[in-house]
Amino acid sequence: MKCFNCGKNFDYEKYYGICPKCGSFNKTETAQEQHQRYHDAYDGGYQHLEHTYSSYEQQENTQETHSYGTFDDFTGSVYARPTEEKKKSGRGSTIFLIVSIVICVLISFGGTSMSVLYSKSQVKKLQMEVVEAPADWEEHVPGETFSFQGMELTVDEAWTLDADWETNPELLEGEKLVAVRLSGKSDGEWADRNQLSNAYIHCDGRFYWQIPAYEFREYTEQYGIRLFERYDLCGAEESEGCLVFCLDESAQEFTLCLEERVDENLIFIQTIHSIDIHLDGGQADEQNH
Repeated sequence: MKCFNCGKNFDYEKYYGICPKCGSFNKTETAQEQHQRYHDAYDGGYQHLEHTYSSYEQQENTQETHSYGTFDDFTGSVYARPTEEKKKSGRGSTIFLIVSIVICVLISFGGTSMSVLYSKSQVKKLQMEVVEAPADWEEHVPGETFSFQGMELTVDEAWTLDADWETNPELLEGEKLVAVRLSGKSDGEWADRNQLSNAYIHCDGRFYWQIPAYEFREYTEQYGIRLFERYDLCGAEESEGCLVFCLDESAQEFTLCLEERVDENLIFIQTIHSIDIHLDGGQADEQNH
């Protein structure tokens, strides 16, 4: 046999294919036979392309690709490439899923925000309508029972309290104290918020606010009266007491005004109830009331 490397002739069987001159190992089988031998020994059941050696050699030299890649890639990339494509496809699906979720969240958040803003605008609109709308005016006479914020109220009578600067230091010169008796009924439930807002008196073009109960409470025993307080009908079905006002000493006639409000915080006025009251004979003996 002639050495493929140095060209020396030697006995292939004697030297087992190893050249005695250069030490190169020489194979007697062709490339196609070697390929078939490896194929028979290590075939794992994969479907194999039937190519001739010349086709492999042509692909190796030209690096032309076919549907399964180049010859160099046959033992590696030809099986790895579908995996890479699968990875790319998986990444694409994941990105698409994330983008879809983000879009859904943004749409949901935007819809909720618009709904909240719309609800707030509607509430604001209704509030402005209530504020801008003129309140109704209802006139009553003493002793008449009328409906007021879920309650039934009656203004009975009024009289002047015997007060002076010594017994009531808050009283100013030229003023007097007037008590107005009020009685009422309700369901007595706190949840219904049966409250009475502060009242006021209109007299000779002037307005006089009710003296707050917490300011006048210390004088009730002195004058022998009971105050009608704001929450009296929230926890009881019936109540009776007085509203106290400080007004001009010469006043004998005035109009008591009670404001009926539509919201639980007693802000928006719906109806003003007015009762014309006359103080018969000026000062009265409060002990008889």
